[in-house]
Amino acid sequence: MLLTLLILFVLLGLGLALMLWHARQVFAIELRDGAARVRSGKPPTAFVRGCADVARQFGLTRGRITAVRTGTGVQLRFSREIPEKTHQAFRNVWTPPPGGGGGGGMRATG
Repeated sequence: MLLTLLILFVLLGLGLALMLWHARQVFAIELRDGAARVRSGKPPTAFVRGCADVARQFGLTRGRITAVRTGTGVQLRFSREIPEKTHQAFRNVWTPPPGGGGGGGMRATG
């Protein structure tokens, strides 16, 4: 009985963690043989084209780029198949969406 309850709580915890991860994920792009395919979400079309260009330029055959919502905006995450030296090239074609709200408040006068 206790073991069953423990397993139930573990499964509920994993389900909750999975739901939170999917809520944070904005989109995912898969790279395969120099082509970029959208796997989930709605990334900007210019970014998808840019990813395909960068993948062809560096000869990447496999990989996955995921955009994750963080406290400071949207951040790109790369799979292990994408070499670290190419990350900046992908970031260069990424144009993050404008953040809502201002930088706000009243300006100090003096």
